[in-house]
Amino acid sequence: MSAWLLTSAVLGVTSSPLAAPTANPGLDPAGAGRWFAGLLLVLAFVLLCLWGLKRLNRWSMPAGGQIRLLGGLPLGGREKLLIVEIGETQLILGVSPGRVQTLHVLEGDRRLKPAGERSFADQLQRAIGKGKA
Repeated sequence: MSAWLLTSAVLGVTSSPLAAPTANPGLDPAGAGRWFAGLLLVLAFVLLCLWGLKRLNRWSMPAGGQIRLLGGLPLGGREKLLIVEIGETQLILGVSPGRVQTLHVLEGDRRLKPAGERSFADQLQRAIGKGKA
């Protein structure tokens, strides 16, 4: 017993080895709630930053607004067909990983006309009208 007292005095142990074990202090519900709230706060901040980056990307106009993407069509897992308008010229591009190739150039009256964009309200009315028919 004297060895225990000497060891406990050197190491600063205050309980005896025969004392009853105490409850685990790391599993309190208030601490878990704070941890979960902190996690949600960090996730919300990350989502807010991603949304902000997406919005900022729309404001950047390449080449002073002279380049517009008119449309595209996925051809496979990684290949796409794009129609790009640069000034008065339209390019049909084949895009694959590591390569962009001009397939055709449209100029003058051979240019493609943009499809009439309908508003959300028009599309909704059309969808509701189809449902009633």
